[in-house]
Amino acid sequence: MANTIHVVGTGTIGEPLIGLFTDFRHHLGLDEVTFHKRTPLVSDRARINHLIARGARLATDADRRADFEDLGHAVSFEAEEALERASVVIDCTPVGNKHKERYLKLKGPKGFLAQGSEEGFGKPYARGVNDEALIPGEDRFLQIVSCNTH
Repeated sequence: MANTIHVVGTGTIGEPLIGLFTDFRHHLGLDEVTFHKRTPLVSDRARINHLIARGARLATDADRRADFEDLGHAVSFEAEEALERASVVIDCTPVGNKHKERYLKLKGPKGFLAQGSEEGFGKPYARGVNDEALIPGEDRFLQIVSCNTH
């Protein structure tokens, strides 16, 4: 199975993560970086195409695929396919808790992470602060408690 990171959202947190994982994927042992964008916007064209040019692969909802392609984006996957192929899903949206029910149905990913605002998404975690609280094989859902500084 490929080691794939899938990032949901391309905002203030998602875009830099996609870039970081893409640029350093070989050093991090990643085979692939995919990302989901929900809304096709002309104002986002350059930054989305730049992420794709760097090696990230775009996923979007089936009913919006043509709109993204009309903007010149290469769409690699539909959203559900990208989620199921992922090893880890990082939800960078402010509605991670709303997505959790959908994530619970997925068999592919080993883990899911959501940002600090998503209290109740999973076990609260801050690297280097409570590493010992993680239980390998049991903790699939983590809330990264300090999303902007972590």
